[in-house]
Amino acid sequence: MSEATITLLSQIPLAGVVVIVVMIFLSFIGKYNTTMMTFLQNQQDASQKFISEQRELSNSALGRLAEEIKSISGEVARMNGVLSAHEGLITHGFG
Repeated sequence: MSEATITLLSQIPLAGVVVIVVMIFLSFIGKYNTTMMTFLQNQQDASQKFISEQRELSNSALGRLAEEIKSISGEVARMNGVLSAHEGLITHGFG
């Protein structure tokens, strides 16, 4: 056997160790990636739920504001009528 062949054969176990280390590292990265993707999906689901709840609350609040504005506009119209009647009495007299 030549010296080059012996050197090459002695390096085969080292290459095997490197391949095993790389496979272990890739396995770790795969598990970490799966865990991270699950976490991100849970965060996205929670965010979407929060946004939906906030949208419902906002719509409800806007509905209540619309009813309040409608009520106030009715009161303003009634007050306008009262003020017009009062102005008419003052302008044209009480009699």
